[in-house]
Amino acid sequence: MAKNMEKLDKEYGEDPLQRALDLASRSDFSRFEAGNLDRILEVHSRTPQHVRRFGTRLPDRPAIPAAPPEHAPKETRYIQQLLDVYYEKWGCSPRSPDEAHAHHRAGPNLRRQREAFYCAEQLRMFARDSVPEGTFESLQSDVYSGVSEVEEDDFPTGYARLKAVLAAARDMPLGPNVLIHYVKPEDRKGICHQLANEDRLTWVQEEL
Repeated sequence: MAKNMEKLDKEYGEDPLQRALDLASRSDFSRFEAGNLDRILEVHSRTPQHVRRFGTRLPDRPAIPAAPPEHAPKETRYIQQLLDVYYEKWGCSPRSPDEAHAHHRAGPNLRRQREAFYCAEQLRMFARDSVPEGTFESLQSDVYSGVSEVEEDDFPTGYARLKAVLAAARDMPLGPNVLIHYVKPEDRKGICHQLANEDRLTWVQEEL
């Protein structure tokens, strides 16, 4: 016992160790009991670490929400990039989302891109709650790696670049990732808009 006390004293210091011993001497340990293993596993199954530790199936992915009518602050940059595309392609004002929405070609395109963005955002939230940290970011990196070479190609318009990148994202093989069986085609397009939101992808570029 003395040898153990000497080791603990060196590791934690005399004062913290003494406080811990005093607390232990005043505590009623009869209030503690062994946890039920089934209950422990059930609680653990709701954590992001469960799938990595036990290799179990992920929970069902929730239904994909519709994009809200109003643009959210988190959409600002990728939508601006789309407005730049529509201005170059159809002359819509690059400062007026309402004008783009009213346009017979830009409007449907913008609505589809927003639906894709929100699909990918829902996958991000699903990953946050279901798989270890960094899993979704790894998927994003795979998509970026697959489309960045396409984005760098020469295109006559930003609209042509946008279409080519989205097609590449839709068709590319993805590396091993626990989310792979939950990824929808719209997620792939939406991830491109998440990347555009961070200026990692740019649609309208100055062509050399």
